Amino acid sequence: MLIAPALFLYMASPMLIYFVSGTAKYYEKNLKENLDSLFIFSGDEDHLADKQKMKIREEINGKLIPQLVNDVKGLYIDSYISRSRSDKKNNLLSSFETLFLFSILWSILSLVDFIGIIILHYTPISLDFIYIDQITNSINVAIFALLFGSLTILSDLLAIYSLNRLRQLMLETLPIVIFVDEEEQIKRNNYIRALSQFPTESLVGDRLLRKHSRRIDGIYEQEFSEHLSEALRVYARNQVAKQQAWRIYKPILDELEVTAEQTAIIKNRFFDSPFYDIARDVFSYDHELNSLKTDIEYVKNRLNMWDEISEEERATSLVFLFRSTEQLFKGILDRFDAPIEVHTNFSVMLQFLKDKALVSEKEEQSFNKIRKKRNTLVHQSGRLVSIKKSEIENFLQSLESVLLKVEKRFKKAESNS
Repeated sequence: MLIAPALFLYMASPMLIYFVSGTAKYYEKNLKENLDSLFIFSGDEDHLADKQKMKIREEINGKLIPQLVNDVKGLYIDSYISRSRSDKKNNLLSSFETLFLFSILWSILSLVDFIGIIILHYTPISLDFIYIDQITNSINVAIFALLFGSLTILSDLLAIYSLNRLRQLMLETLPIVIFVDEEEQIKRNNYIRALSQFPTESLVGDRLLRKHSRRIDGIYEQEFSEHLSEALRVYARNQVAKQQAWRIYKPILDELEVTAEQTAIIKNRFFDSPFYDIARDVFSYDHELNSLKTDIEYVKNRLNMWDEISEEERATSLVFLFRSTEQLFKGILDRFDAPIEVHTNFSVMLQFLKDKALVSEKEEQSFNKIRKKRNTLVHQSGRLVSIKKSEIENFLQSLESVLLKVEKRFKKAESNS
């Protein structure tokens, strides 16, 4: 009598959490909003035709995404029941699951008590096994009703808060394809890099280092291994998820007669080469990458609200985008040991990259459109400049295309050396 209901509640709780939290819809929304960034790469070298991209997008929405969303339910229920690995994300997830179940149960009990108090004010409750007298004192009824009503509302608020955190944590702990902001990854990688480069030997000397090696090794293990293991878990989880998704994605590309070369490029981008990872190889310092990321994400955010923002905000987006691109191009020039005079202005840099076969005619036109409008805004104050959404989008696509070519050139240089 006691064990069976508890076992039933334990087995049913992951299904309750999953359905009430709306994780499936949240995950589907995440995939669809970032579909181009995750699955379709507009800067591919062989340039998929627009009609072909449209067909791929339709097939992804109709076939790939529904299958990925359906897999989440089973993965979460299995992990809930068999979860054994302890790390920060899993501990947080377990805590918020407990908080949600507690708040839901407490809310139900408080609501029952609230309704019971109201009923008892008008009539006693008589059952076969219990009799509760009527509460005639209106003040007592008001006090208890206020107490249980407050507990119900607070419990509901706690449940809503828990659900918002649960949706994020579920997706972050499962081996699924998801678009995640790189900020946390950058911080974690910087922490690991900083620890690995800490100049212990130069600070304490060889003799003192040998004397206290056991103590120092313990500190390194405590501080370094946790962050490194978390980074490895995230990487492995992402790779497993992408391998599973590729089994569904590859037949879609074959069915739409995407060439083997184009498929290979898409696969390489899908697994290995996100935008900021390529840019990270270009820049010498992390703050340059963070500056680029801030500008690009601001521009993308403005693009999503293009029809709602003012001309001034559109102009600001253009200036931010041009500024970050100019800085990125300078980083690329440094990697190719370009002469100092090439850094003089954007047109000269663009010509140099074009001579290196890193910028095509079409991409040059896209860059020049924005360059001319930026110059008008900066040097002809007060003159109205019309900025189209398509021009900004084409600029971003061209920028990603250039980065892909740079990445290919880097890899070729590494293989030759």
